Amino acid sequence: MARIRTLGLLSLAMVLLVPAPAGAGAAPAVGTLAGGTDLASLQGVTVTSGGYAIPLRGARPDWYTRTLQRAVESDGTVAAPAQAPLPSTVGIRPGAWMIAPAGCTMNFVFQQGGSYAIGTAGHCVERVGEPVTLLTLAPGTENPVLVNVGSVISFRDNGIGDDFGLVSIRPELNEWVDPTIAVVGGPCGAYAGSGPETVWHYGHGLGIGTGGTPRAGVALTWREDAYGWDGAAIFGDSGSPVRVTDLKAAGNLTHLVVDTRWLPSFIAGTRIGRIQQMAGGWSLASSSLCL
Repeated sequence: MARIRTLGLLSLAMVLLVPAPAGAGAAPAVGTLAGGTDLASLQGVTVTSGGYAIPLRGARPDWYTRTLQRAVESDGTVAAPAQAPLPSTVGIRPGAWMIAPAGCTMNFVFQQGGSYAIGTAGHCVERVGEPVTLLTLAPGTENPVLVNVGSVISFRDNGIGDDFGLVSIRPELNEWVDPTIAVVGGPCGAYAGSGPETVWHYGHGLGIGTGGTPRAGVALTWREDAYGWDGAAIFGDSGSPVRVTDLKAAGNLTHLVVDTRWLPSFIAGTRIGRIQQMAGGWSLASSSLCL
């Protein structure tokens, strides 16, 4: 019987890399999700001769209505509605939960003088100047809030290794900023090695980590601008901060790869060196816990 390899923990675990054996009946065809969804029909999917690269941007939640969005953009910070899931992160930090313009995760904090910015995946935003909303806990409280963190400064959405967006942080929110990655710690500088490395990311993948969870993997694929590892990720994890064992920043998480050219890796992202290039004059902020 042909071997079927699965990915992730939830719906993406049903992406098939090889055809079902003869007589297998109702198994999905190669390049489909359970239920018959053609991967090539999903927004942003890159199709190559080797397979697929699937951006892990999540959907904007239904409860974040246009009326609520207008209130957040007008007032800056409003209490989260009762139907909003409880976030596990506090303030504005790597691993914070983006609600709009898409359901994604923020990565590293960057600094320029006394100003701050925070990253995400480039495919999670659509235009420069676009406002970005986070669902987080207000520092010093247990109150979940929706906060207009700032607006998109720049972004690139050109596939694996060239996928990063930078969002300004409004000066009045500077006291909310913490460069330390939620739960997993770091970053303590930038990783420039070539592995293999154990990596950790913190994201808000639908079903796996809604609210935020740390997840480990093993990165064996290290290219100039991109890297890949084997672990668990799903829609909503895009943008997640990833660090290696010694707490150095590895890069972000952007795609699930179903592609023979990336084996044994199934998750990929943009390396921190390339991210720093795209950030321009903004410098990576290290955690205050670094020695």
